[in-house]
Amino acid sequence: MIKRRVEAVIDLNAVLNNYNYIKSKLNSDTKLLSVVKADAYGHGSVEVCRMLEENGATEFAVACIEEAIALREGGIKGNILILGITDESYASALIEHSLTQTVDSYEYAYSLSKHGNINVHIKIDTGMSRLGLYCHRISDVENAAKEIEKISLLDNINIKGIFTHFAESDDTASEFTKAQFECFSMLLSELENRNISVGIRHCCNSAAILNYPEMQLDMVRAGIILYGLSPSETTYDKMLKPAMRLVSRISSVSEINENDTVSYGRNYRPESTIKKAVVSIGYADGLSRILSGKATLRINGLDCPVIGNICMDLCVVDVTGVECAVGDEVVVFENNSDILRLASLSSTINYEIVCSVKNRVPRKYI
Repeated sequence: MIKRRVEAVIDLNAVLNNYNYIKSKLNSDTKLLSVVKADAYGHGSVEVCRMLEENGATEFAVACIEEAIALREGGIKGNILILGITDESYASALIEHSLTQTVDSYEYAYSLSKHGNINVHIKIDTGMSRLGLYCHRISDVENAAKEIEKISLLDNINIKGIFTHFAESDDTASEFTKAQFECFSMLLSELENRNISVGIRHCCNSAAILNYPEMQLDMVRAGIILYGLSPSETTYDKMLKPAMRLVSRISSVSEINENDTVSYGRNYRPESTIKKAVVSIGYADGLSRILSGKATLRINGLDCPVIGNICMDLCVVDVTGVECAVGDEVVVFENNSDILRLASLSSTINYEIVCSVKNRVPRKYI
C-alpha cells in the first residue's frame, strides 16, 4: 500500500551505474558531459547533479539559464554549459554564476562581449538546421572558419569549446551522420591551420556514443542513456539501467453495470458488469489523455486496461478478475519496455514520456 496519490521513484544508483558504464566505453582522455536539461529528463536535476558531482562528474549541460541558475542555487560547482541561446539582457547572470554560453554567430558573441568576460562554446550547424553557425557542406567550411576567427578576436569572449549535433545517429548506417562528422572535422582542421584555439571539441550525443565511438573527440554528451533509456527503438544497450519508476495508487474499487458509461464524453460502456478501480493519476501528472482507452496500468503484476477518458487527476481501469484494494500500488511504468510502449501508443518518443512527469508529482530518491 502506498500513501501518496502518485510518485516518481528515482534510483540514483542506476544513474551512477549508467554514468560509470558510459565512461567505461570512452577513451581515457575523453570527457563525459551529463545532460541534465528538462529537470534531468524528469529525474530531478539538482539531485542527479549532486550525486554525480560527489562521484567525480565535472561537466553538465542544460537548455536555458533558468535551469543553470537552479543548479548553482542547488550547490552544483562544476562547469555548466547552456545549450540554448540566452538573451543579452541576462549576460550579467552568466558572469555572476560562472556559466558557459553557447554562441551561434559572430553577432550574438559580440552582443555578449559588451557585458564582460564570458566563456562560450561555439555551436556549428552541420545539418540539424537548428541552432548553430551554418556549415552543412565542405564548401561552407571557409566561411564558417572566418566567422569563428572573428569571434576569437572579440574582447571578453573566451572560447572554451566547439560542438555540433547529429540528426540521425541512432541509425548505425547513416551516411548523413558520417557527412556531418566529416564537415565538422574539416572545419576543425581549418581552424587549426589558422591557429585558432577552440577548446573542447564534441559532437556525440547519446546515440552516437553507442553507435559511433570513433567520433568521441574530446568530450561526449550523455542525455537519455544517462537515465538508462534508449535513444531509439533500434539503439539500446542492455547494460543501461532505467532510473525512473512511476507509480500511483487505487483510490476506490467498485462495480459498474452493463451500459453504464465511464468518464468525460461517455465513450466507454461495458457489455456486462465489470469491476473498476479509480487510480489517482491523470494528465496533469503526466499520464497523457492520448492514452485513454489504449494504455494498461499494472496492478499486483497484472496489466489492467484504462477505460474511458483519462481525467486531469484520475483515471479508471478495468480490474475484473484482479485481486486489489484501495491503497494498492499501480505501476504506470518501471522499465524501458513500459516506456517505449507508452511512447508508441502516444505516437511519440520515450524522451517525452519521462519529461512529461509533472513537477507536482513528488520524487522519491532511493
